[in-house]
Amino acid sequence: MLRTLHLRGYRSLLDFRLELGRVTVVTGGNGVGKSNLYRALAMMQRMAEGNFAAAIAAEGGMPSVAWAGQRKKDKPIRVEWELEHDFFHYTMECGLVPTVPGQDTDFRTDPDLKQESLRLHQKGKGREVARRKGPAVQLRNREGVFESSPLPLHAPESMLSEIRDGIEFPGLSAAREILLSWRFYHQFRTDLDSILRRPQVGAWSPVLAHDGANLAATLRTIVETGRGEPLREAVEQGFPGTRWRTLDANARFQLQILRPGLKRWMDASELSDGTLRFFCLCAALLTPKPPPLIVLNEPENSLHAGLMPALAGLIAAVPPETQLIVVTHSEALAREIGERTDSRKIDLINQDGETRLAEHAGPRRVWTFSGRDEDDD
Repeated sequence: MLRTLHLRGYRSLLDFRLELGRVTVVTGGNGVGKSNLYRALAMMQRMAEGNFAAAIAAEGGMPSVAWAGQRKKDKPIRVEWELEHDFFHYTMECGLVPTVPGQDTDFRTDPDLKQESLRLHQKGKGREVARRKGPAVQLRNREGVFESSPLPLHAPESMLSEIRDGIEFPGLSAAREILLSWRFYHQFRTDLDSILRRPQVGAWSPVLAHDGANLAATLRTIVETGRGEPLREAVEQGFPGTRWRTLDANARFQLQILRPGLKRWMDASELSDGTLRFFCLCAALLTPKPPPLIVLNEPENSLHAGLMPALAGLIAAVPPETQLIVVTHSEALAREIGERTDSRKIDLINQDGETRLAEHAGPRRVWTFSGRDEDDD
């Protein structure tokens, strides 16, 4: 389980530490930085994939990602991630690509990884198994001795994605696989041109795609793996009396529903955004292959308030081996989840551009990158 997430210098997350439970609900008003928290966590998975530079570029590059508020003069721009997991402790620090005579590059907005460290929890103690400073990586071998990696890493590459020898360095491999197994659901595309609204050739799909593209096939897979009854109960609670199916009259996969009083099945192209998104959430949370972590960002979008109890019920039904982080605007959803689960509720505020826990409101701070922040006089 992921225990804590500590972020420094990422957008509005100047110095933000979050302790997580099995179910954690993060709430707050518009603009407090909830989505920054979601993106910062998802960024770790992109890094483990080997797509860190592309993920940073999608957000506007390092100058856009870094804290934009007041900082001490002559202090370098840095962004830090720190993850404390039951199995490992990982830290990473990155900054802007330096200007070095004779080593010019056009990729000026890429992240430059300055340092990384991976420690494994063994018998109650942490043991460092890999570390990186600049392009150089040192790895602890099976004899317990650190050795230098023969190939240096490029500036935006992480040792988690690039060191692939799982026999010699199983700790790195295990940490990478944990990060890659996490699932993030932020936005299910439901516009008129969405693939969700078009018939498809289906394939066995125990895991819903991040954008819900394989919705109908995932729903059918859930039924055929014996989890059809919880799915039917969730739909009945959300849409009483509604029938649904995943195969149309032409044997193509698409979600179709038959509402009470109607004489024909409605195709996916005719369904409301909220209906499609609710079914996507059903498919994500009732997956036949539960992951160690599911992160939902604003799952209440386009859903009627009457669907909050059904959505909270789905969240409560997730197996205990799966950790959940729910980032939401909806106090109603947070309340419903709290009534059904032993959840940890986190309220965020924004103070002078900085995201903080509500209970940590106080004087404005100035970013020093010296291991602590100082009050602004």
